[in-house]
Amino acid sequence: MLALEELESFYKSFLQTFVAAGDYIDNRLLYQRRQTREVKVGSIGIGGTNPIRIQSMTTCDTCDTESVVKEAIALFDAGAELVRMTAQGPREAKNLELIRKTLNEKGYTNPLVADIHFSPRAALIAADHVEKVRINPGNFADTKRFETIEYTDQQYLIELDRIHQAFKPLVLKVKELGRALRIGVNHGSLSDRIMNRYGDTPEGMVESAIEFIKIAELYDYRDIIVSMKSSNPYIMIQAYRMLVERFRKENMDYPLHLGVTEAGDGRDGRIKSAIGIGSLLLEGIGDTIRVSLTEDAVFEIPAAKEIIQASKPIQSQDWLSQFENHKFQPQKTVYEIQRFETKSTGQKPLAIGSKFPVRAGAAMPFDLSENELNIFNENPTDYLFFQEADESKARQKFQSSFYTATDANISTLAVLCLAENSKYTKIPETLPNDCAVFIRYESINFQQSGFIDQLSKHNHPVFIHIDSTQNAETIDSIINRLSVISNLVVSLNTGDNLVYPYRHLIENRAIPIHLYFEPNQDSEALFRSSIEAGSLLLSGIGDMLTIISSAIKPNLAYQTVLDILQATRIRITKTEFISCPSCGRTLFDLQSTTARIKEVTGHLKGVKIAIMGCIVNGPGEMADADFGYVGSGPGKITLYRGKEIIRKNVDSEVAPQELISLIQESGMWHDP
Repeated sequence: MLALEELESFYKSFLQTFVAAGDYIDNRLLYQRRQTREVKVGSIGIGGTNPIRIQSMTTCDTCDTESVVKEAIALFDAGAELVRMTAQGPREAKNLELIRKTLNEKGYTNPLVADIHFSPRAALIAADHVEKVRINPGNFADTKRFETIEYTDQQYLIELDRIHQAFKPLVLKVKELGRALRIGVNHGSLSDRIMNRYGDTPEGMVESAIEFIKIAELYDYRDIIVSMKSSNPYIMIQAYRMLVERFRKENMDYPLHLGVTEAGDGRDGRIKSAIGIGSLLLEGIGDTIRVSLTEDAVFEIPAAKEIIQASKPIQSQDWLSQFENHKFQPQKTVYEIQRFETKSTGQKPLAIGSKFPVRAGAAMPFDLSENELNIFNENPTDYLFFQEADESKARQKFQSSFYTATDANISTLAVLCLAENSKYTKIPETLPNDCAVFIRYESINFQQSGFIDQLSKHNHPVFIHIDSTQNAETIDSIINRLSVISNLVVSLNTGDNLVYPYRHLIENRAIPIHLYFEPNQDSEALFRSSIEAGSLLLSGIGDMLTIISSAIKPNLAYQTVLDILQATRIRITKTEFISCPSCGRTLFDLQSTTARIKEVTGHLKGVKIAIMGCIVNGPGEMADADFGYVGSGPGKITLYRGKEIIRKNVDSEVAPQELISLIQESGMWHDP
């Protein structure tokens, strides 16, 4: 080991203080793909000018060659360009040789990736057989004990040197063999050393990666891809943004692998993944993605394709020419959810903007079954939209949603959507004063001063949807023209990705923003609406979210609204589940267990339950969960309350019921 003075000199660049300023991109109003080096993984290039690559991971035991090969082939046939396999020890790492050989014989020469935790020895073996090795800086040379240790600078340097010596053999080997390396940081498995200095933060995640990158660079090795994964889309987005800023400061240009780890299953898993991955792709950040679902791995591929398609930059030449020279003023608040403060609009208790909660809107649920109406009964929407032609039916069926001065406790307010040739635009007809109104800007006759006067004095929100314009100057002109309306709430549909127009709209204005989407099909609602709304909400933009479509039933569209608000942790309406996607380390049937636990605990609004296949990320990723269900051995489960182990080695057959008992003992259970 080097003397202390030599350590200080050797690692001087490692210990430079980095203060995030927020300037991770040059232009927040224009799409520009981040320029990176190309890293070759076998025959596939990642980064540079290559398309966004799709990858996945096998879920079966890596020593079960036949099953792994079968699953890998299914993934490649579905569209995966790389497939990762766990190699938790030397035995599994060695078997990658046979897997690689068998796939080659079957004509599948696509790149394979070894997933390594805890075992530098396994990494060295795996590097002989696969095109890329993924290591986790949090546990490559460290064990996680959740210990609180105050490291002096000298102790920190000694630990850094220890990691250097453990990592060096792998760096030299992958360099010699021409292998790629992913430095894959997980929010849930940061080392105790990083946790004690930086905390459980995006800063800690970034520092964890930078240390390993700088060690690799000491040996002139740069075939590196980096990831910053978390089960919380907000943490994940902020970590990647902060990493990109750090890269800019360090003159690093490594490609990025994007993913929301432990996203879960079904619509929830897809929405979480879409928000996290898509928000970054919209900013030009990301070169390869993996959608981590608690489902058969093959279902991850179509979800990944949908996210990439929904995140494609769509910007008119008009927009590009207006903002190509726009200078982004860095703000550290881009790494925090700090909602833009807009003025208060409408009347309590359903006012919009200012400090009021982000509101949820939906189409009036006419002609739905009793079961389909459950979501509206369990989680009443703030605003219900109905078409002018349905006014009499709306008043008859949803009378309680029309405002009366004597009932200030109204929980849902009706919104009259004015027709293009509305009778209400013709004086002496007057707008009803017991509901909000929605009108498309193109339908407003500004020559009819009486109607404009009605809008300007209306007591409830006036939702105006500005459609089909791709010119920022036109948007500005329209907003100025509408400024006479005191209760104005604005939404946009420019034909472009909406993130950039809304960012422009909110600059130097205090108008409440209505994130209003009219998808043509459910998949568009699930992916594009999630990406654009999620990105904006996590940037503090948006005072209300509504999805309305003739192609989607109102209950499903409204459920998507609630799911987006839940995924961004802005509005909690159900139990939150954090569940990993399964892999060769999983110690029980994760899919069926997750389904069983969801079935019996899904009614516990606001409770967070983590279901983890093994201990690699389990205790860490469930750090903010109320309860944890973690595989600890074949057929054995450890139950947590917060970070505290409550019951060890519970048989997996009875563990779900034991989890319920633990929730009951903790006072957080109620019957469905």
